[in-house]
Amino acid sequence: MTLRISSIRILPARPWKNGQGITRPVTESPGWRVSIATIDRSCSFSAYPGMQRQQALLSGAGLELILPTRECMRLERAGAVLSFSGMLPLTCRLDEGAVSVLNIMFAPDRFPDAAIRSVTTTFFPNAEADAVIVPVRGSWRATCASNAVHHVTTGEIMHGRIRYIAPLPGQDQQSALCYVASSCM
Repeated sequence: MTLRISSIRILPARPWKNGQGITRPVTESPGWRVSIATIDRSCSFSAYPGMQRQQALLSGAGLELILPTRECMRLERAGAVLSFSGMLPLTCRLDEGAVSVLNIMFAPDRFPDAAIRSVTTTFFPNAEADAVIVPVRGSWRATCASNAVHHVTTGEIMHGRIRYIAPLPGQDQQSALCYVASSCM
C-alpha cells in the first residue's frame, strides 16, 4: 500500500446516506470505512446494521448522541472517542455550532480490532494494518512500512501502513494530539 498525505479540505465531499450531513471518505473497503464528517445542524444519523462505529471530535464545541431510550453519549472535547452500534437510530444534537468528526465504521466479525486511538506521545500502530493518522494539534513524524519518514500536521491526513508516529520535537509536547484509526490496533 502506498502512503498518502492529503489536505482534509481537498477530500471529495458527498452527502450522508440520509442527506442530513456531509462526509469526506478517507478509505473504504468491504467492512471498513474511515471518513471525516461535517455536521452543521442537529440531525439524525443513518443506521448501519452489522457495523460498529466510533467517532472522535476534530473541531467544534461538541455534540451529544441521543439513543432511542433517551440516554445520551457526549463528545465534548478532542481526544475522547465514542463507540456505538451502527444499527442504533441515533439523533445528534450540537452544543454550539458546526463540528468536524473522524468516523470509522467496521464489521466487527471481519475487523474485531479496528479502533480510533487518541495519541499524545510516541505510538507504534500495527504496521501490517491499514491506518489513518489525523493530527488534531501539532505536527507529527511518521515512519511508514518502507522506513521512509514523513511529516503530517493539523489539517492533513496520512493513510497507509505506518510503523511509528511521534510529535515533532520543539513544540509543546503536552498539547500534541492526533488520532490513529486502524483496521487492526
